[in-house]
Amino acid sequence: MLRIMNPIRFFPALLIAFCLAAAPGGAEACGVETPCEIPAGSYYVKPPSGWDGQSPLPAVLYFHGYKQSGRTVLRMKALMRAADEAGILVVAPNGIEGQWGVRGAPSVLRDDIAFTRAVRVDVTSKWPIDRSRLWVSGFSLGGSMAWNVACLSGDDFSGFLPVSGAFWRPHPQNCPSGPINMLHVHGRGDKVVPIEGRAIGSRWRQGNVLEGFDFWRSHDRCEADELQSTGDKGLHCREWRGCSGGKRLALCLYDGGHSAPKDWYPRAFKWMKDVSETPRG
Repeated sequence: MLRIMNPIRFFPALLIAFCLAAAPGGAEACGVETPCEIPAGSYYVKPPSGWDGQSPLPAVLYFHGYKQSGRTVLRMKALMRAADEAGILVVAPNGIEGQWGVRGAPSVLRDDIAFTRAVRVDVTSKWPIDRSRLWVSGFSLGGSMAWNVACLSGDDFSGFLPVSGAFWRPHPQNCPSGPINMLHVHGRGDKVVPIEGRAIGSRWRQGNVLEGFDFWRSHDRCEADELQSTGDKGLHCREWRGCSGGKRLALCLYDGGHSAPKDWYPRAFKWMKDVSETPRG
């Protein structure tokens, strides 16, 4: 027997499905399976489940690690689960040959600062992004890329959440961007990107994370430590709130290696949302 679905109950679900498939500005042409193409490259994008297709979205642009891709980011279960639960759009750009053009690092295959700006313009033209909650993150070389963007294009984003990556040598003496919000996490036992830095071949050297964060404190003109907190696996965070323009910086170290600690992304997203909602002094 053919069952007829109640149209009154069916229509809202159909409308939501349509909105998800046909997001503003032609976003229906790309997403999780098909990358969004722009002249300089491509990126994947995934909206949170249950999004109504219209409400403004917080978004995180996440740079993948060395020799990975945007598809790798979409397979990061902890990240994607946290973003979905927090209602965040994930934007996952593709590097050229799995690399990023970080200052001081070996790859110079593309101007990735210009590419990042182009991704930002394209994403905000296709999706209703809440620009007060437009963040950048990344892992390993992607974390270094996040630091690079913070320095050279920091005013285009509202905050940065790098993981296990920092400046390469030579460290910058200054950055053209204004003050930034940043929460950085790094494992004390990281051997791939050690906190103290390391040589890569005879020409390149990863920078020192602590020295790099001293630079950010100076750049943001932060006052003395205002908050310290601890967590599992020796997680210890130092936070500076007395920074120029009401910005906040936090550096978290934990007893781990080249990865984010368990349950890091929910904590990081909550921190950044709190920063976004705190009135500037």
